[in-house]
Formats: sequence, structure tokens, C-alpha cells
Amino acid sequence: MKTANILSFILGLVLAIIAIRWLLSPEESANSLNMVFLEGEGRNTQIRDFTAMFLGTSIMCFLSLISKQYQWIFSAGLIFSLMVLISIYANFAFEAPITTSSIVAEIIFSTIAFTSAFIYKFK
Repeated sequence: MKTANILSFILGLVLAIIAIRWLLSPEESANSLNMVFLEGEGRNTQIRDFTAMFLGTSIMCFLSLISKQYQWIFSAGLIFSLMVLISIYANFAFEAPITTSSIVAEIIFSTIAFTSAFIYKFK
């Protein structure tokens, strides 16, 4: 169980830092992902969606840490797994370039989340 707690905490912390960065410095956050920092309503959507995703998944990690319930961190892993699959789909369907660093991060986040969920569930 200690391993699951450590994994939940580390993943939650990393995701919280990313979310806070999107709140405090969204242009730098967008640039770090090789994204254009959008204008107008697109900018609001960009900041809102990225912050909500990272903050929401961070909260899920911390809820698992506190409650020892695997469902929360499993849900975070599911979100990052879907991001990988949708990225691959976007590449094939719309010729959207795949960002290797993002895919690797999403796979790492998913792996950490699913490992922690497995430990919470079966230990």
C-alpha cells in the first residue's frame, strides 16, 4: 500500500504543478507543448481545458491517496490512456502530428495511475 500512496502522491503533485503552471503562465505552458497560444475564445478554451484536465486528474490522485480507493486514480489513468489513443487517431484521421514527448508523458502517467490502482485494489 505504501507504494500506491507514493505513486498517487507523486503523480498528483506533478499534475497539480502542470495545472498551476497553466493558471499562472499559460503562454509558456502552451509554448512548452509547441502550441500556438490562441486568441479570444480559443485562448479561454485552451487555458480552461488544460487546467481542468490536469487539476481534475491531480485531485483524483489525491482522492485515491486519502481514501485508498482505486477507482479515483484508475479514472485518471483512463483519461491519459484516452489521450494517447485520441492522439493516434488524430494522426491517422487528420494528419495531426504526434508529439512524442506528450505521448511518452501520457503513457508514463497512465502506467503510474494503473499501477497504483492495481495495488490499491489487490493489496
